[in-house]
Amino acid sequence: MEEKIKRYIELLKEYNEKVNIYSKKAYDKLDFHIQDCINIAKLIGNKKIKVMDVGSGAGLPAVIIAILNHKNEVTAVESKSRKTNFLEIVKKELDLDNLMILNKDINTLKGQEVEVFTAKAFAKPMDAIRIIGSIAPKKTKLIIPISEKQKEELEDIKMAEVRCIGKYYYLIKNFC
Repeated sequence: MEEKIKRYIELLKEYNEKVNIYSKKAYDKLDFHIQDCINIAKLIGNKKIKVMDVGSGAGLPAVIIAILNHKNEVTAVESKSRKTNFLEIVKKELDLDNLMILNKDINTLKGQEVEVFTAKAFAKPMDAIRIIGSIAPKKTKLIIPISEKQKEELEDIKMAEVRCIGKYYYLIKNFC
């Protein structure tokens, strides 16, 4: 697993030299973002469920979830083709049969059979809840990483659970 994550990072940097899909200024934060995705994969668990990552971008967390949770059926949804082209390369290179890539706008995906949605850097937490809530079937869960400041703001609202793993915080919203 660790080798596949290392190879993913290599592919990201190689592709990013030609096509901008991830800020080069953020390379120094890449380890933080990878660990964030590892934590999300752990929160989901390696069980046979459908996971949809909204606004997948360069593949965080969709690719990491697919690597670590081989029983999950992971769908990466991204509207920008330059990013989905990269995700297709990653899928093939890392032999991720449990990863599907959709080059679509999230608003066109109402009614998908999904147990867990993820969104990292997709929108502010309340906006993500609203947007994903508008397409999510009942009994669906949303897991998104949040900052400590966002955690404090959201604790007052009490409309979602906030979990802490080390220095990382996650908003977990159940859609009933």
